[in-house]
Amino acid sequence: MVVSLWDQLAQRLIDALGTQRGELIEVRDEAGNQRLLHAVLLALESIGAEPLIAIQPAQHVERLLTMTPPEVLTERHQRYAEWLKHVDRSLTLIGAQPDLKRVADEALRAFGTSYDRLEMVREERRIPQVIAAIPTIGKAAQLGISHEELELRMMPALLVEPAELRAITERVMLALHNASTITIVSRPGYELRLDHGERPWWCDTGQLTTGVGETGAIVINLPAGSIYTTVLEESAEGDLFLPVAGPARAVHLHFAGGRVTQIEAASGADQLNALFDRHSGEPRRISHIGIGLNPRLHHPIGWTIVDEHIQGALFIAFGENWYIGGGAKASSLNIDFVISAASLRVDERVIVDQGRLIV
Repeated sequence: MVVSLWDQLAQRLIDALGTQRGELIEVRDEAGNQRLLHAVLLALESIGAEPLIAIQPAQHVERLLTMTPPEVLTERHQRYAEWLKHVDRSLTLIGAQPDLKRVADEALRAFGTSYDRLEMVREERRIPQVIAAIPTIGKAAQLGISHEELELRMMPALLVEPAELRAITERVMLALHNASTITIVSRPGYELRLDHGERPWWCDTGQLTTGVGETGAIVINLPAGSIYTTVLEESAEGDLFLPVAGPARAVHLHFAGGRVTQIEAASGADQLNALFDRHSGEPRRISHIGIGLNPRLHHPIGWTIVDEHIQGALFIAFGENWYIGGGAKASSLNIDFVISAASLRVDERVIVDQGRLIV
């Protein structure tokens, strides 16, 4: 029997979850690829797992928010939240983002209330999650490329086996062993210095090894392939250049005492400041930094969850530093910004040279 790429991807997703017979698996389809969804459900049931399905692709969410009264949006998913208390693992398939420009603020707030209720259950129970970026027609249109090109770029990266990613990760881990300082050069004249202390390096090799409620990394992405760490909270000093940072372009961030003290940009500086200001805690502090390691990703496409796994790309996330006594703490802001042509060294050893992994 000929097995399609979607069948292969479905099996890869189930393997990444670490799914076991008898488990209840949440499947959130935000991509809208019915062929893949059906393949995932078949793969789950064929090993004796049971799916809990939520189908919410972009067009569905857009219509839901324009047609449904806010009080109904607020109350939705109350029964689902109870079911979620029995879920063992969670799979989210993401694609195009909903167009919310014509949605009323009241509807957005109500929808957010319902969404946050479910996220709280997932976080409190520490449900292991795989979040997979799926190449869809809608996402290709948002990125300004053809659907065929998006599939050609992404499918090999989605299907990379964990064993290959582990081999790369182990090699990089050896080079990072006992590192005390990290320096990022994002372009000539822009150098950001950070103290690593004794924080651990975490890795995403595309396979969950934790169960519900256990310690350790509980969220991984597909495409997979990255290594990341937190840093000492007040250590960031210097300058960082980001080609794109949310709504801003050609961004220059000044750091002092571990925080962003000034933002300059060719455009969007006010919007980026507003983005930081909308969040509580320490949104101007670095939460974690990482290095992409996926050998099948070579060029950015403008989709962060994909681009941050390009081999040699660096990603920097802002928010509360979640390393507290060796555990994880939820952050009020979790936005990753990607730099695809930067350099990184630990102590005096170069790990990435202008976007090229050299260890």
